Amino acid sequence: MSATARYLRFITMLLAVALLSACSQSPGTGDAQKALEAEMRNAHLDGLLAITNVEKLNGYEDGEGIYTVEVSYSLEAEEDLGTYTNQVKGSEELSGLDRFAMIMALSALRVEHGNFKKGDTFQRQRVIQFRDTEKGWMPLE
Repeated sequence: MSATARYLRFITMLLAVALLSACSQSPGTGDAQKALEAEMRNAHLDGLLAITNVEKLNGYEDGEGIYTVEVSYSLEAEEDLGTYTNQVKGSEELSGLDRFAMIMALSALRVEHGNFKKGDTFQRQRVIQFRDTEKGWMPLE
Protein backbone atom coordinates (compact mmCIF):
# COMPACT_ATOMS: atom_id res chain seq x y z
CA MET A 1 0.00 0.00 0.00
CA SER A 2 1.42 3.37 -0.96
CA ALA A 3 2.02 6.17 1.51
CA THR A 4 -0.76 8.24 -0.09
CA ALA A 5 -3.26 5.38 0.23
CA ARG A 6 -2.34 4.87 3.90
CA TYR A 7 -2.66 8.59 4.52
CA LEU A 8 -6.12 8.71 2.89
CA ARG A 9 -7.22 5.63 4.84
CA PHE A 10 -6.01 7.24 8.09
CA ILE A 11 -7.85 10.50 7.34
CA THR A 12 -11.03 8.58 6.47
CA MET A 13 -10.88 6.69 9.76
CA LEU A 14 -10.37 9.92 11.71
CA LEU A 15 -13.40 11.50 10.02
CA ALA A 16 -15.52 8.43 10.73
CA VAL A 17 -14.56 8.48 14.42
CA ALA A 18 -15.31 12.21 14.63
CA LEU A 19 -18.73 11.77 13.00
CA LEU A 20 -19.65 8.80 15.19
CA SER A 21 -18.67 10.62 18.35
CA ALA A 22 -20.73 13.65 17.30
CA CYS A 23 -23.85 11.46 17.01
CA SER A 24 -24.69 10.91 20.62
CA GLN A 25 -26.56 7.71 21.38
CA SER A 26 -27.42 8.97 24.85
CA PRO A 27 -27.30 12.24 26.78
CA GLY A 28 -23.91 12.84 28.34
CA THR A 29 -22.18 15.03 30.86
CA GLY A 30 -22.57 18.16 28.73
CA ASP A 31 -26.32 17.64 28.39
CA ALA A 32 -26.63 17.16 32.15
CA GLN A 33 -24.58 20.30 32.86
CA LYS A 34 -26.75 22.38 30.51
CA ALA A 35 -29.91 21.09 32.22
CA LEU A 36 -28.56 21.86 35.69
CA GLU A 37 -27.41 25.34 34.66
CA ALA A 38 -30.83 26.07 33.12
CA GLU A 39 -32.45 25.13 36.44
CA MET A 40 -30.13 27.56 38.26
CA ARG A 41 -31.01 30.34 35.80
CA ASN A 42 -34.75 29.66 36.10
CA ALA A 43 -34.48 29.81 39.90
CA HIS A 44 -32.45 33.06 39.63
CA LEU A 45 -29.63 31.37 41.56
CA ASP A 46 -27.03 31.38 38.78
CA GLY A 47 -25.38 34.44 40.35
CA LEU A 48 -25.09 32.60 43.66
CA LEU A 49 -24.17 29.03 42.76
CA ALA A 50 -22.17 27.61 39.86
CA ILE A 51 -22.43 24.02 38.61
CA THR A 52 -18.99 22.37 38.40
CA ASN A 53 -17.43 18.91 38.14
CA VAL A 54 -20.43 17.22 36.50
CA GLU A 55 -19.90 13.48 36.13
CA LYS A 56 -22.28 11.00 34.53
CA LEU A 57 -22.51 8.00 36.87
CA ASN A 58 -25.05 5.92 34.98
CA GLY A 59 -27.68 6.12 32.28
CA TYR A 60 -30.47 3.97 30.92
CA GLU A 61 -33.42 4.16 28.54
CA ASP A 62 -36.88 3.15 29.72
CA GLY A 63 -38.03 1.89 26.32
CA GLU A 64 -40.50 4.75 25.85
CA GLY A 65 -38.01 7.29 24.49
CA ILE A 66 -37.03 8.63 27.89
CA TYR A 67 -33.40 8.39 28.94
CA THR A 68 -32.50 8.66 32.63
CA VAL A 69 -29.06 9.96 33.63
CA GLU A 70 -27.61 9.75 37.13
CA VAL A 71 -25.03 12.48 37.76
CA SER A 72 -22.87 13.83 40.53
CA TYR A 73 -21.80 17.46 40.54
CA SER A 74 -20.57 20.27 42.73
CA LEU A 75 -22.27 23.52 43.60
CA GLU A 76 -19.72 26.29 44.14
CA ALA A 77 -20.79 29.46 45.94
CA GLU A 78 -19.98 32.55 43.89
CA GLU A 79 -21.23 34.85 46.68
CA ASP A 80 -21.74 34.67 50.43
CA LEU A 81 -25.31 33.55 51.14
CA GLY A 82 -25.93 36.51 53.46
CA THR A 83 -24.68 39.06 50.92
CA TYR A 84 -26.77 37.53 48.13
CA THR A 85 -29.88 37.40 50.34
CA ASN A 86 -29.48 41.11 51.16
CA GLN A 87 -29.14 41.91 47.44
CA VAL A 88 -32.37 40.04 46.71
CA LYS A 89 -34.21 41.79 49.57
CA GLY A 90 -33.12 45.19 48.25
CA SER A 91 -33.66 44.48 44.55
CA GLU A 92 -36.22 46.73 42.91
CA GLU A 93 -35.96 44.75 39.65
CA LEU A 94 -37.89 41.86 41.22
CA SER A 95 -41.59 41.93 41.95
CA GLY A 96 -42.66 41.46 45.56
CA LEU A 97 -43.79 37.92 44.80
CA ASP A 98 -40.51 37.03 43.06
CA ARG A 99 -38.55 38.50 45.97
CA PHE A 100 -40.60 36.47 48.44
CA ALA A 101 -40.11 33.26 46.42
CA MET A 102 -36.35 33.82 46.19
CA ILE A 103 -36.03 34.57 49.90
CA MET A 104 -37.87 31.31 50.64
CA ALA A 105 -35.50 29.42 48.30
CA LEU A 106 -32.50 31.07 49.93
CA SER A 107 -33.85 30.12 53.36
CA ALA A 108 -34.08 26.50 52.21
CA LEU A 109 -30.46 26.70 51.03
CA ARG A 110 -29.45 28.08 54.42
CA VAL A 111 -31.20 25.17 56.18
CA GLU A 112 -29.51 22.65 53.88
CA HIS A 113 -25.99 24.15 53.71
CA GLY A 114 -25.73 26.67 56.53
CA ASN A 115 -24.67 30.27 56.05
CA PHE A 116 -22.10 29.46 53.35
CA LYS A 117 -19.37 31.74 52.10
CA LYS A 118 -18.02 32.50 48.63
CA GLY A 119 -15.90 29.57 47.41
CA ASP A 120 -17.64 26.90 49.52
CA THR A 121 -18.57 23.78 47.56
CA PHE A 122 -21.24 21.14 48.04
CA GLN A 123 -21.42 17.70 46.45
CA ARG A 124 -24.74 16.65 44.97
CA GLN A 125 -26.16 13.66 43.13
CA ARG A 126 -29.28 13.63 41.06
CA VAL A 127 -31.30 11.95 38.39
CA ILE A 128 -32.28 13.85 35.23
CA GLN A 129 -34.62 12.53 32.56
CA PHE A 130 -34.23 13.44 28.89
CA ARG A 131 -36.18 12.97 25.67
CA ASP A 132 -34.45 12.80 22.27
CA THR A 133 -35.78 15.57 20.03
CA GLU A 134 -34.90 17.14 16.68
CA LYS A 135 -32.88 19.70 18.64
CA GLY A 136 -31.01 17.05 20.63
CA TRP A 137 -31.52 15.76 24.15
CA MET A 138 -33.98 17.91 26.08
CA PRO A 139 -34.55 17.54 29.85
CA LEU A 140 -38.05 16.69 31.03
CA GLU A 141 -39.56 18.98 33.61
